[in-house]
Amino acid sequence: MDKKEIKQQIVAMLDAGRSRTETFKAFSGGAIKDRVLAYLIGAHPAPARIEQHQGKIKTLLVLTVAQAVLGAVAGFFLGSMIGPKATVFFTLFAALVPLWFAYGFYKNRAQFYTVYVILSISQLPRLFKDFAEDPVSTLIGVAITLGMVFFVAWLKTLLFPDLAFFGPKKIKGQYVFSN
Repeated sequence: MDKKEIKQQIVAMLDAGRSRTETFKAFSGGAIKDRVLAYLIGAHPAPARIEQHQGKIKTLLVLTVAQAVLGAVAGFFLGSMIGPKATVFFTLFAALVPLWFAYGFYKNRAQFYTVYVILSISQLPRLFKDFAEDPVSTLIGVAITLGMVFFVAWLKTLLFPDLAFFGPKKIKGQYVFSN
């Protein structure tokens, strides 16, 4: 059995209501490494958790689409200072990146949450470059960015409790799952 078939069987077993621990034990030691297997199981969204936190997911989607709109406007003005081709490029780029994340959040994909947090945190030093010129606006921007980062990270822990920040949770050498 190849990895794609195993992944399909894991999804089918979890969707059928089989516990995560049983699913892990059924495929442990096979063609897929246990770490990858535990990640596949942990990254599978539980329908009950999705339904329970649907309001938070919708809030995140609205905020992400708002970021896309603001990014498109900022990209338009930045590109218009350079030229017509740059206007199109910057507008599309600044809008499509947040929309790509919104798609991942909508589809409940765990890796989108992690990548969003990493990319947002990596941009924090850049936010402080104009601090001397306009400290109030800079601090407001940093507060909004940190608020989004913490909200996304918190929502990831609610939706995917079996995942640590990177990879599956492991306690005392064993992968643990909430059933």
